[in-house]
Amino acid sequence: MKKLITLFVCFFLPVYFSSWLLNLLGHCVSRKAKIGFSIVWKTKLYLDDYARIGHLNLIAINTLKLGKKAYIGRLNYLSGLYDINFDEHGAIGNSCVVTRAPAGVSYGTSELRMGLWSKITANHKIDMMRSVRMGNYTTIAGSGSQIWTHGYLHGDEGLTRFRIDGEINIGNNVYIGSKCIINAGIAIANGITIGSGSCVSKNLDQKGMYVSQPLRFFEKDYEASKARLKKVEDDSLVEQVYTK
Repeated sequence: MKKLITLFVCFFLPVYFSSWLLNLLGHCVSRKAKIGFSIVWKTKLYLDDYARIGHLNLIAINTLKLGKKAYIGRLNYLSGLYDINFDEHGAIGNSCVVTRAPAGVSYGTSELRMGLWSKITANHKIDMMRSVRMGNYTTIAGSGSQIWTHGYLHGDEGLTRFRIDGEINIGNNVYIGSKCIINAGIAIANGITIGSGSCVSKNLDQKGMYVSQPLRFFEKDYEASKARLKKVEDDSLVEQVYTK
């Protein structure tokens, strides 16, 4: 019943009526926060002063914590068993998709965390199989970038494959241009700029600018790749999963 009332209050009532009702339901919403006409389902809300949620979002996650003046724009699809935690002025723009697979495919906890003044702009895709964390003053800019916290390695023949998961950690003062792809298990150090259209498949630990590289060939060894990774021991999983 609390979930249904929360959904009704967020979608139909202006914030000067909704904040005290939401707090009665166990949320923590400042009277100075703003909630647009959005669907909020099964989500615990923590909204600080002047935090805001725009119109026409679908939010169905575990918890949503927005610090002072942090915000979520409009037309975003945020769904799955994960948490969002934004520091002051942290933001998601418009029309982004942030999802996580259901339990049995995913396992454990996962968090999308953004530091001070960090922002994901518009039309980006983020996979939350594992956590994605961004430091302060960092921007995923332009549009069309994808962040993936899982992938698969296939054997040479037949139905042989396993999944590789890895959280992504992006430092302070990082700029990521349009249409970049960030692969699972990547760490990006402070003060880095990544040019548009780049695919990041290894850690970046030296400050500076990185642009897309020419296509290269690597030998692939299925069993050797397994040996370099750690198997996730969880009986609820429906497939083999290894982590970096």
